[in-house]
Amino acid sequence: MERELWILGIAVAGPVIGSALGVSFPPGRRTTGDMLSFAGGAMLAISFLELLPESLLKCGILGTTVGMAIGLLTMAALEGSLPHHAQGQQEELERTSVLMILGIFLHNLPEGMAIASASTMEDPRALTTVAFAIAVHNIPEGICTSAPYYQATGRRLRAFLWSSSTALPMLGGYLLGKTLLRGLSPYAMGILVASVAGLMIHISCGELLPTALEQGGRRHPVRPMAWLAGGILFVMGLAG
Repeated sequence: MERELWILGIAVAGPVIGSALGVSFPPGRRTTGDMLSFAGGAMLAISFLELLPESLLKCGILGTTVGMAIGLLTMAALEGSLPHHAQGQQEELERTSVLMILGIFLHNLPEGMAIASASTMEDPRALTTVAFAIAVHNIPEGICTSAPYYQATGRRLRAFLWSSSTALPMLGGYLLGKTLLRGLSPYAMGILVASVAGLMIHISCGELLPTALEQGGRRHPVRPMAWLAGGILFVMGLAG
């Protein structure tokens, strides 16, 4: 149990470390666009290469479709609650960063469940592997959530705290996995996973990539597309 909690701490440290780096070494506008493109690619890869295949296995095409629709509509509702008429690039960047923090916040819940489920596997290395993979990709996620918010608002501490708070659902997911997950049917779990994928796809295509282009990629669109591909390859490397 002690080793399990130590591993959980390593995974939770990812968003905190990334958030600290994001506000300590704030990037320029073009670099911010690169980071948003990278984050968008990572989110799309996680959605299509990990979450949706898992959902299909658990609940089939119908359940996966319903879950995706729930995620897309939920993010559309969250998006609608934020100001639509941004007065400039800084306001648009703040809006995008808030949506991204919300998306990562919800995405980290299944990651906590993954740590809980890995702790039940016979191979003792499984728990370490899962925690390391989560921690490694959560560091750039922390940078990509804290840096744009800090750049848009100039509030370093608030950016760090908001971004670091994305680690809390991981703890909640772990506790949920240890207690309630045993009573949750595979079908319901599949719908939950698909809904998270829907959230992340909406954020990537509707917010991150357009904002990345606004932050310096319009004249050279190849650059954000290259970083988008980099995010996809990064996740593929972790999955492999």
